[in-house]
Order: sequence, then structure tokens, then C-alpha cells
Amino acid sequence: MFKSKKGFIVTILCLFVALCAFAQGTTKATETLLQRADDAYTATDYQKAYGYIAAALKMNEGEYKQFGVAPNVALLAKQIFRKQLQQVSKTKNYAVLDDVSGQIEKFPDIADEDLNQLIRRLQSQRTTEQRAKENESLVKTMAEKNNESLKGSLETLAAQQAEQNEKMMQQQQESNKEFIKSVSDELGKNNENIVKAVSKGNHTVFVAILIVCGVLVVVFIIVVFSIITSSRAAAHQREQFDATLKLVAGMQQQNTQLLLGGVTDINNNLGGLRSAGSSRWGMDALPAPEMNEEEKLELKDLAIKCEELGAQIDQISKRKNNSKNVSELVFKLATHLGLNQNTSMIYFCAAMVYDIGFLDLPNELLNAESLTEEQRQQLRDHLTGCDDRFEFVPEKYRQIFIDASKYHHENMDGTGYPKGLEGEKIPQIARLIHVAESFTALISRRSYRAIMDKESAIEDMKSKPGLYDPDVVACLDALV
Repeated sequence: MFKSKKGFIVTILCLFVALCAFAQGTTKATETLLQRADDAYTATDYQKAYGYIAAALKMNEGEYKQFGVAPNVALLAKQIFRKQLQQVSKTKNYAVLDDVSGQIEKFPDIADEDLNQLIRRLQSQRTTEQRAKENESLVKTMAEKNNESLKGSLETLAAQQAEQNEKMMQQQQESNKEFIKSVSDELGKNNENIVKAVSKGNHTVFVAILIVCGVLVVVFIIVVFSIITSSRAAAHQREQFDATLKLVAGMQQQNTQLLLGGVTDINNNLGGLRSAGSSRWGMDALPAPEMNEEEKLELKDLAIKCEELGAQIDQISKRKNNSKNVSELVFKLATHLGLNQNTSMIYFCAAMVYDIGFLDLPNELLNAESLTEEQRQQLRDHLTGCDDRFEFVPEKYRQIFIDASKYHHENMDGTGYPKGLEGEKIPQIARLIHVAESFTALISRRSYRAIMDKESAIEDMKSKPGLYDPDVVACLDALV
């Protein structure tokens, strides 16, 4: 009896020691994983940090579900999860989003309002992208079906036109045959008369020969005239047929453009290109003419010069990549609003150097932490004195560059400067830059205010319809 009790007690003690050793080993392994996760997070290797923290959570899953996640583990997990989700916004790897969401469902102690809001925004972003892909596929399918239908109509119309031309040619040939037959019959009758006249003497024969020659000449002239008339009629029919083909092809191209939103700018002649204000944008558009090689090289050289000047402007104004970001956004807005490719490219170049007036301002003004009213006015004057800076721009594009530099601070309600223009009196290029510059500034880091996310920036701009063109802001919202 004693031995049995003693053996039982020894067994219990051994199990207790084993459990303590296992718990100590688990705690040591957890501490190692947490330390590695913290090191990887410090080194900005967020994917590796996420792997370590996930392993630590899984190792202690039973304990955390029963007693809750330790505060130090929850804090580190929140930081790592947030960075991992921010990477999803850029990489579009939504599998990571699902994995993080699953971790938070298991361990709700880790989640906070900011983390849940970020997850909801990414889920909404994924849904929006999926719908966009579905819409794009639907539009493509509709365009293909419509093209097939137009192709069938074109083939049917071509066959009908060809059949009509063939019938007209046959009718013309039959008419020519009847005419030649009638002339031949008449010639036969004349020949009979000539034979009768031969018996009356040589004089009569000579007269008859002259008559026959005259008739032959008349017949030859009539036949030649008939052939020329027939050829002209056939050529006219071919021209009508070609014109019909072009008309149907134009209908096909126009229909495809309407399906895909490919409306272009009515100002398709770059020789007279201006950025005059208009709220219609590209609604009355025609396709832009194809540039020749000389014009393409001229535009390429202009873009290179504008890029170099834009880099100088960003350097002195301490706004990294501002010219590049604004010009790229202006190009996207212009094309989505329906302006043609040529106009959009000129706007892109002008948007790179819209702040060229900064190059004429003194350094002390640009570097001042606070400005007097006089200095503020001097800063505003950078808009009006930069016309001479655009000598490198071809004359046919120069007015757009001047409008971009002078009027990009004009507001739709007329409260802007330097001239207080309002509505459609503000040039298109200036309205595009005003929206693109403000949006870029709102989502960029500035010393005088906190950075905004893209959705908040757009909502802020929508709340100020007196400042920005609502059509451009709506287009920006669709793009972002």
C-alpha cells in the first residue's frame, strides 16, 4: 500500500516538472520570436516581421484565446499588422489582407479602430478594382460584338453595291450593243443605196463614198463618246462605293470610341492650339491628326527641356518630384476628360513648368519661415512676369504655357488671383493644374499641416466647389 502511494506521488511530481519545463521552453521560444519580429520591424522588413509575430501567436493560440493576448505582444502585433496592410495598398496582394483579417478574428485583442478602418478601406478597394475589371471586360465584349455587327453590315452593303454596279454595267453594255446595231442597220441601208447609185455614174459613186466616210466618222465619234460616257459612269459608281465604305468605317470607329469613352478634342489643329476655357472638354471631339516626324521630334525635345526645368523648380521650392507628379496627373485627367493625345501631351509639358516664376524669386524669400504681406505679394507676382521664360517653347504652343503659369491660382468663383477670373473664363490647362497641384499637396508631407490620404483629400476638394472645376474633381475621383 505504501509503495503504491509512493509511486503515485513520484509520478505526479514528474508530470509537474515536465509541464514546468515545457511551459518554460514555450515562453523562451515565444520571447525569441517576439525579439526577431521586433528586429525585423525595426529593419523595415515587414513581411519577415509578420511571419515571426504570426508564429508567436500560433504557438500561444490556446492561452491567448483563453486569457487574452499579452499587452506587449498585442502592441507589437498592431504595429506589424498595420505596416503589412499598408503594403497591400501598394502591392494589391489581397491574400495578405485575408490572412491579417483571419489573425484579427482569432485574436480580437489586437484590433483597434484604426486597424479595422484600414481593413475596411482595403476591402472596399479590392471590391472597386474587381468591379472595374468586370466593367472593362463588359465594355470590351460589347465593343467586339458591335464591331462584328458593323463588319457584317459593311460586307452586306459592299455586296449590294457591287451587285448594283454590275447591273448598271450590264445595262450600259446592252445599250451600247443596241446603238451599234442600229448604226450598223443604218449603214447597211446606206450601202444598198450606194450600190443603186453606182449605176448612175462615177459622180454618184464618188458622192456615195463621201457619204459612207462621213457616216463612218460619225459612227466612230459616237462609239468613242459612248465608251467615254460609260467609263465615266463606272468611275462615278466606284467613287460612290468607296465613299460608302469610308462612311461605314467611320461609323464603326465612332461607335467603338463612344463605347470606350475615347472622345477627343475638337481643337485637333495644333497650329492654332490654345487652352481657352470650356466646360465641354472633349464632348464635340474629332480625332487628332497624325504628327509627322518633324513634329514628333519637336515635341520630344520640348518635353526634355521641360523635365530639366521642372527639376530645377522642385529643387529651389523644396518640393520633391512635384513637377513630375503634377504633370503626370494633368495628363491622366486630360485624356480621361476626352482631350486628344496631342493636346494632352502639350498640357503634360506645360504642367512640368507651371511654377517657372519661382526661378526668378530670391532665395531669402523662398527660404523664409514666415512672410510679411509685402513678401506675400512678391510671391504672388511670380505668376505674371515669366512670359520671357518660355522663349524655348514653339510659338504655336506658347500661349498654353503662359496660361498654365499665370492662371493656376484662379478659382471657379472668381476669388483667385492674379485677375480674379471665374468659371469657363479660366483656361482649361489652369483648371487642370489647380486640381492636380492641390491634390498632390494634400497627399504630400508639408511642414505646415498633416498629410491626408487620397480619399480624404478628394472629399476636402469636393467640399470647396468655389475653388475647383467640379468636372475635373469628379474625373480625379474616378481615377483615384
